[in-house]
Amino acid sequence: MTTPAGFAENAPDAHPKGLQQAASAVAREGRASGAFCVQALRLKVDERHWLDVSFALPGQTRAFVLLLETHQEALQNQALAQALTARGFGTLTASLLTPEEHTDAEELAWHVNDLGERAATVLEWLEHQPFRGALPLAAVGWRTAAAALIRLAARETQTFYALSCLEGRIDLAGAGPLLALTVPIQLLTSSATDDKPNLAAWPHIGAEKRWEHLPPPTPAGPWPEAIALTCEWFERHLPTTPSSLAAAAG
Repeated sequence: MTTPAGFAENAPDAHPKGLQQAASAVAREGRASGAFCVQALRLKVDERHWLDVSFALPGQTRAFVLLLETHQEALQNQALAQALTARGFGTLTASLLTPEEHTDAEELAWHVNDLGERAATVLEWLEHQPFRGALPLAAVGWRTAAAALIRLAARETQTFYALSCLEGRIDLAGAGPLLALTVPIQLLTSSATDDKPNLAAWPHIGAEKRWEHLPPPTPAGPWPEAIALTCEWFERHLPTTPSSLAAAAG
């Protein structure tokens, strides 16, 4: 029997419990003041492809953030996820390219249609997880994944409270999704970004928006300016009332 798209399983080196059992166990053991992570989770998006995803839940989860990358941003995205979790945001990090595709990431990362389909599958899976609950949702998109995120948010008009696009190529989303966007969006770029395409796309956005030019990130470390602005953006636009981990886990 084939496994349906959107099915997730733990890789051999992952946490031994399933997702729901892991969340419930943390709540039962009374570690609500900390955070727990499930790593090496694989999510099936079609008959041949599995994506690496991981999630973290603080004890008092105020909201949830979906972080989409295309592998080359993994270290910076991990630092961002840790900062968000420390501020009470649950996070789901998803690489939109499979491990086997990483060697061709420079080319495949430009296939925005494929990235968008995978992003939609990740969101659908997240929306059916018990730890998701009714928590408000925001999202981060790195580079070309930002275009896939904008397309997703333009379709799912009631899903996201805010978006943050880091080194984002928002122009690749297309004029239609940019015009249809109603979610507050932040664009963070640096001297490493070619701003010309984004300059042409920016006026199409009628939603609340902010564009900041920052010092470039270090190649193998966090991007502190982007982390601070993304956390601030989400704290501004997301509700602040936390819900307990036990309630989120069901």
